[in-house]
Amino acid sequence: MPEALQVNPTRMELLQQKHRLAMAHRAHDLLENKRDELIQQFLPLVKEVRELQKRVLQEMNRVYADFQVAKMLNSEREIEEALMWTEMKVGLEVSGYTRFQAPRFKLQIEGNPLCYGFYGTNWKLDFTLKAFLNILPSLLNLAQKEDELKRLAKEIERTRRRVNALEYIFIPRVEETVRYITMKLEERERAHLINLMKIKEMAERQ
Repeated sequence: MPEALQVNPTRMELLQQKHRLAMAHRAHDLLENKRDELIQQFLPLVKEVRELQKRVLQEMNRVYADFQVAKMLNSEREIEEALMWTEMKVGLEVSGYTRFQAPRFKLQIEGNPLCYGFYGTNWKLDFTLKAFLNILPSLLNLAQKEDELKRLAKEIERTRRRVNALEYIFIPRVEETVRYITMKLEERERAHLINLMKIKEMAERQ
């Protein structure tokens, strides 16, 4: 049984506690609606992230397989020397934020990935580097979606805890407080009536 709050059992306090109770019920309903809406957003996002993960993994496996072929056509040392003097730079720029403060990034790519001489390398290496460059936007999109999914999950959990705190702790305690104050006021009212009746009896005897 929840414990009543430590308050003075007065009519003013009773009105204040009833007002708090009404506000708590309203907040509970709003938070429940928010939680349900967040869950409706969460489930499609989970499906989207899983599909993106599957697609990116397939693309990465294909590029990795092509790179293994390139390493067979040339020695690993020749490929390392070819890639040592790359002029290509890849950076990120924050282009905005989602509603859950997850940053949105924009790729900044400078230079040519095929900056090495074609003598001593093979066409498969060229194809692999271009394919990996094409995967970068998908990797970035996946990272952003996963970050948004984590933030959304945290917000759902935070909202769920607030709903439970209101439903199982705060509201029951305020309800018990309202019952306690009401009971005390009724006891005082009965005691007052009894005193009046006794005073009336004493007056009539005289």
